[in-house]
Amino acid sequence: MSETREGETNLDALMARLADGDHSAFDPLFRELHPRAVRLARLRLGEADALDAAQSALEKVFARASEFMAGRPALPWFYAVAANEVHAVARRLRVANARDGGDESVGSAKASNDPERDLAKAELAAAVADALAALDPASSAAIAALLDDVELPGISATAQRKRVSRAYARLRHLLGRFHDE
Repeated sequence: MSETREGETNLDALMARLADGDHSAFDPLFRELHPRAVRLARLRLGEADALDAAQSALEKVFARASEFMAGRPALPWFYAVAANEVHAVARRLRVANARDGGDESVGSAKASNDPERDLAKAELAAAVADALAALDPASSAAIAALLDDVELPGISATAQRKRVSRAYARLRHLLGRFHDE
């Protein structure tokens, strides 16, 4: 077993222990997940906002620990919860900047040649790619259109929003469950 997979197995076990109410798993789990949450947040946010978003994401992860299903991988579940929180923070910042008449790009990450960022992107991309591959073609196309900020050909904006909503629900389900085979 590779070192990476051993680390993931350890995370899976720690998360399962925490989900079962073993509070001694909190500290080692926090030490493992906090850097990942910060790296993920830095992909979309400036440093100060990234730190705040990472903290908020971890609060949500730990508050929802009882929802984690033992025997399933922790990282896809963690990244689904954390990415949702980072997205929410980015959206709130965009709305606040637009309301204040500021530049919408304020607070966005500006990193290049950053190994930490590359690692976070690789981990997140792998989890999302596995989940997207498991989606049906229509759902996969809807998510791809959302990510690329394009319209799906031949359907109305309302129908596209509904399709994206359903696809997103499937994707969230898969991110938490696609490894339990």
